[in-house]
Amino acid sequence: MRLTVEPRDLTHYPFLKDSQEFLAARGIKIRDFTASTIGRKYLDAAIDRIVCAIDGKEIYPESQDVVADIATYVLARVLVSCVKDRNLIERLVRMEARRVYFYIHDEENEKLKNHVCETLGITFDLEKISVIKYVELTSTIREPKWRLINRDVDDGLVTISDDEQDILLRERIKFFFDSQLPLTIPLSVEHELMPWCDKITATLQERTFADFGVIDESAYPPCIQALIAGAAAGVNLSHSGRFATTTFLNNISMTPTQIVGVFARSPDFNPDMTLYQVDQITTHEYTTPACQTMLTHGICVNRDHLCDKITHPLNYYRSKKKLLERKHLRDEAKTLASSEKNISEKLK
Repeated sequence: MRLTVEPRDLTHYPFLKDSQEFLAARGIKIRDFTASTIGRKYLDAAIDRIVCAIDGKEIYPESQDVVADIATYVLARVLVSCVKDRNLIERLVRMEARRVYFYIHDEENEKLKNHVCETLGITFDLEKISVIKYVELTSTIREPKWRLINRDVDDGLVTISDDEQDILLRERIKFFFDSQLPLTIPLSVEHELMPWCDKITATLQERTFADFGVIDESAYPPCIQALIAGAAAGVNLSHSGRFATTTFLNNISMTPTQIVGVFARSPDFNPDMTLYQVDQITTHEYTTPACQTMLTHGICVNRDHLCDKITHPLNYYRSKKKLLERKHLRDEAKTLASSEKNISEKLK
């Protein structure tokens, strides 16, 4: 007998097939949203949901309207697919994954928990899992301890602790959401949703500028400085080095043409090919690899004291910019005080 999921539970797990059936039973279709007042209201709420993701919020709050909560989830996925910004998609995926993990971790209804886990493709509360399943679940985890060679494997089964079960559950939820996006949206629907997409793009650009401001090369992390210096000296950078450099410069709002210029002195520089490769990366809006990944690829170099407090090159850039800006303000204040003192002495 099929489990009947309560409407409020559907807002916790809006990715379930039951949620789609819930909306369909009420005659709600994506194409109808722009044509009605309530539909446009849901679209505006979907933008709020996406903005929460852009701002890095841990979880999108529930409302008292079950239909609205499910509809905003569906519409948020549609809208980010229309915008076609990989960074935006990743932010939404992270928030939605955290939200589902929050609910499923504390879920008291065992039948519902099993139903959700079955949809996600993971079995909950197991001390051992098959090697094939383990490799699938850990494919996005870069820490050495998760490598199969470092695990206790017996008769085709990998032993995992309770804490590791939680980590694998989080990774599986994130992978589940990430693998579904972007959706394929008909051009006619994209056209209808353009006004909402434009609002999202404007907000994303606004937040990016607020995060990074005017590009300041002196705030680049040591690894990026080394890669750029290498490129300028004619060193043929590795694929991981080129990818890290391109994503970093793109994430802080440098244009593709400017990025291509960074690689202009490479021995194998080909303007057309380099522009094509840069476009492929910037179009998908990949995020700069984390420090652990940079270390794995051998491009984490020249670490300084700030690196010890940072786990991502973009966070280093933000922190270093703030430090440099505060130093600049202190220097200006000292200069002004010195100038006022000189004027005062001359007037005596």
